[in-house]
Amino acid sequence: MDATAVPSARGERRLAPDLARGFMLLLIAMAYAGVYAGAGFGTDASGSAPLDRGAAFATTLLLDNRAFPMFAILFGYGLAWTVARQSARGAPEAEVRRLLRRRGLFLLLFGFVHALLVFPGEILASYGVAALVTGWLLLRSTRAVTRAAVAFAALYAVTVPLAMVGMSLGTAGAEGGEVYAVAGYLTAGDWAARLIGLPFGPVFVAIAYPLFLLVVLGYRAGRAGLLDDPEAHRGLLARVAAAGVAVSVAGALPSALTAVGALEPGAVAQGLMMALQVLTGVFGGAGYAALFTLWAIRLDRGRGPLTRTVAAVGERSLTFYILNSVLVAAVLHPDLAGMGPRVGGFGALVVAALVWLVGLGLAAWLAGSARPGPLDALMRRLVHGGRRCAGPHGG
Repeated sequence: MDATAVPSARGERRLAPDLARGFMLLLIAMAYAGVYAGAGFGTDASGSAPLDRGAAFATTLLLDNRAFPMFAILFGYGLAWTVARQSARGAPEAEVRRLLRRRGLFLLLFGFVHALLVFPGEILASYGVAALVTGWLLLRSTRAVTRAAVAFAALYAVTVPLAMVGMSLGTAGAEGGEVYAVAGYLTAGDWAARLIGLPFGPVFVAIAYPLFLLVVLGYRAGRAGLLDDPEAHRGLLARVAAAGVAVSVAGALPSALTAVGALEPGAVAQGLMMALQVLTGVFGGAGYAALFTLWAIRLDRGRGPLTRTVAAVGERSLTFYILNSVLVAAVLHPDLAGMGPRVGGFGALVVAALVWLVGLGLAAWLAGSARPGPLDALMRRLVHGGRRCAGPHGG
């Protein structure tokens, strides 16, 4: 195991990863919320109300396939930190492999339950697949991690365009709300659709979106300790933030213009534009992570109540990811409170923001009473067999 290539484990929590995860959960909630309003990625909002068109343009340009990459990079970073910590403790390679395997399997379990009961498009199961497929790289050299990133980049340069063109051709002529409808709760057919989709969702994400590449980039960032010692990497982080966000916006612009009817490409051209939006989301996720890290440098000098609370959300990211998803579904799903079709794309974003604010209040209470997130504590107990394993990255 290439223990010298990983950052040294620290006893204190670092602000940057928690702050980034805390704000990222707001973006994830917003991305989920739009689906319940029939405003998922790739839908036509040209005939919607002005506020909803504005929401579609903004989310396609800045949010869709940007929050997910940021989360995936941070997930990979957290796994790299976990391996570093185990290595520093002298854990044998077989034990580290066991922990990575258990984390992947339990993420699959959590994700399947979440997909079945709440949101079929969830991402935990996909991260479980990523941990199982790529986790072995954390026991190899940094050069091997870099080579894997290059190989995955080449793979996704092929699979993402094929998947997006296929999606565009398959949904041509269908109304966006129907294309992206979330399975209901009221009929046997609804539950059958949820069950049948469980094994296919993570596989589709792994092929149609650059999941493995993003997680491996997180491994590489973890090896460099970019979020653990951001002051030492300020110049690199600034370059990644500037270039990443610029490439992300440029790559998403054609799809954003298409969403509001300013461009009217054919199905194949639209699929290629969607692929460009997805692929440049890799740069967006990295750029956003770098931006939040740079922001954390300033905030770390004097953490105010809001900073501490957002970081508390990020420290308990599994709990608040699920909580946000459940509350958004409860308010917006047509078979529950049913607000989604009525509030539209803009209203769905507002609901997501309000749900995140509710989470802030709960996080402040948990932090004030020194309590972990319930689901985060459960995951640690399942993965580590009851042994204490908390640290700067929630490991």
